[in-house]
Amino acid sequence: MARRHLVVGGSGYVGRALCLQLAEQGEEVATLNRSDGDIDDRIEWIQGDITDAGDLKRALADKKFNVIYHVASLPGDTGDPLQMVEVNLVGLTNMLNFARESGVDGFVHSSSISAYEWYPATKFSAPDYEPVDEAHPCRPRDMYASSKRMQEILAMTFYHQYELPVSSLRLTAVVGPGGRGGGRGWREFAEKLAEGKSVQIPHFSLEEVCHYVDSRDVAGMHIAAGAHEKAHGEIFNCCGPGETSGDDFAQAIQKHYPGIEVETGFPWSMAQGGRISFDMSKAARLIDFRPQFTVEDSVLAIKAWIDSGGLDEDRSAEDKAYGGGVEN
Repeated sequence: MARRHLVVGGSGYVGRALCLQLAEQGEEVATLNRSDGDIDDRIEWIQGDITDAGDLKRALADKKFNVIYHVASLPGDTGDPLQMVEVNLVGLTNMLNFARESGVDGFVHSSSISAYEWYPATKFSAPDYEPVDEAHPCRPRDMYASSKRMQEILAMTFYHQYELPVSSLRLTAVVGPGGRGGGRGWREFAEKLAEGKSVQIPHFSLEEVCHYVDSRDVAGMHIAAGAHEKAHGEIFNCCGPGETSGDDFAQAIQKHYPGIEVETGFPWSMAQGGRISFDMSKAARLIDFRPQFTVEDSVLAIKAWIDSGGLDEDRSAEDKAYGGGVEN
């Protein structure tokens, strides 16, 4: 029997991939967004503002869901601390309250590796050890990273105090087609691939080592966490099967776009010339999830999207929720 799922922020980069993967699995899917719109005939669109408890109550009146996925957050630091708190913290608290009152089997919250401290706008500090596992200290030093860590604390508080079956996923940089919300940079990347002359990758150098995650793996891990009781009360890294050097990324591109020049010096970089990698063994151990897609797989997915006319979509299309997730 299909379960009923709610994706909060389903019009965004991560949310859209999650909605479509759930629909393809034959599940009943609804998405909550602050503006009007649509994704797919199989997906119910609900309009409501997560920062307004009254409007949220109206939008979700008498609705029940088995699993809620909260991917509605500002995708970066807006420079307005009050806005960051209102959307990322008040918005999440309102959804946690709804889940507590209505009853759910699972609540999956999209966090970020920024909760540790790594955010492109902040000067890079090398990790204490690699690969970084979930026990690594968290030392956020800017408003965005701090809001993601505070989201996790809120989510875990609802687990411990109210027994809400919640889990948090720390997403690294998400790669895939579409490029909306927090993933707008990947649309620009796709445009450069389509031109076939030169493209920048988010590395300061070919030697820099970063760790990405394919949007299909992100969607799959959200679904896995929402289905497993062992995910409750846990925080997980959400990363690809392995780290990627700038040279690895360049070779993956040039294999499928022969003759294109690959440049470093993208506007942001995860490791800012250094190196970072993450441990995914906890997800394998507790929820039997193992990421499948490499950066080359992600490049191929973007190429397929370009070849199918994806770049002809409305260039003004933006995330109509509150962001496609984080770092993505």
